[in-house]
Amino acid sequence: MKRVQIDRRQLGKGLAAAMALPLAGGLGSLSARAQRYGGTWSSLAGLSEEAQRLGLSVPRMGLAPSSSSEDFTEIQPAIVDFMDSVSASAPDARGVTSADVDSLLDRASELLRTARNAERMPRDIPEGPQAQAITAPAFDSIAEDYRRLFATCEIRSEKRSEVMWYVSKITDPTRRKAYDQVFEETCVPWYFVAIIHGMECGFDMQSHLHNGDSLKKKTVQVPKGRPAQWLPPSDWVSSAVDALRYDKLDEKPDWTLAHMLYRWEAYNGWRSRLLYKINTPYLWSFSNHYTKGKFVADNVWDSNAVSKQCGAAVMLRGLVEAGHVAAPA
Repeated sequence: MKRVQIDRRQLGKGLAAAMALPLAGGLGSLSARAQRYGGTWSSLAGLSEEAQRLGLSVPRMGLAPSSSSEDFTEIQPAIVDFMDSVSASAPDARGVTSADVDSLLDRASELLRTARNAERMPRDIPEGPQAQAITAPAFDSIAEDYRRLFATCEIRSEKRSEVMWYVSKITDPTRRKAYDQVFEETCVPWYFVAIIHGMECGFDMQSHLHNGDSLKKKTVQVPKGRPAQWLPPSDWVSSAVDALRYDKLDEKPDWTLAHMLYRWEAYNGWRSRLLYKINTPYLWSFSNHYTKGKFVADNVWDSNAVSKQCGAAVMLRGLVEAGHVAAPA
């Protein structure tokens, strides 16, 4: 079979299923190339080789990453597409045990979690020497600002393919089924849940919606010790329900555009807006409304750091433009 060379960013098209072809050979070259870069790429190459030996399908990744850096914009799609392909092909793979599949997914999830935790914008933690007490702005005082920003939001042209990858994961049938189950329990719109899942977990179904911690045990980051009761490690839905109830989102009756943007920003925190006077990357990264500035650790602000994670409002913009949801009022 002729090897087709593709840019790794093409993995961000949301076409994992179409690309999930068994690699008859040649993952050796992936391993050799990835070894040059080490770290996450090398680990992912090892998982891909193992999946192939088990007869599972993996995305065609037989090339080195586009740079020697472990760029989150490349790492996240590669790992998530790998996990999706393994999960999708497992039922048809002969001689593969559930333990084999779980092991691959668990290790891929840890790779993703490590990369995501290094990039993800921490939720507000009002503790420590650099912390300042923050009072959330009144909804009415910023609702019109949200409506204006969304109406004028444009996805940056160089980020459009990445945004469409996020959209493809939000609308993936397996995830959509889980999001709908959460909606049935909480009445929180399915796509609001999906976007939090993208922000906090990188769409990993092995992670708590609260903060991306492993679903194998209760959360260890803020909020810690959640859920109080659930069935680890497979009960993603009840954990997600607990996350929404913890923030009392299940009690909210109004899900207009401005309310959703307000709640997403509140979910992560107000410091970007109130202390540093910028449109928070948690909402607007990958759009014309955000350039730079982000928290790089709890209460640690870097005015030159640029978020490599698509913002929640920009995911919603992508969903609307692709016709998956109507523009919220």
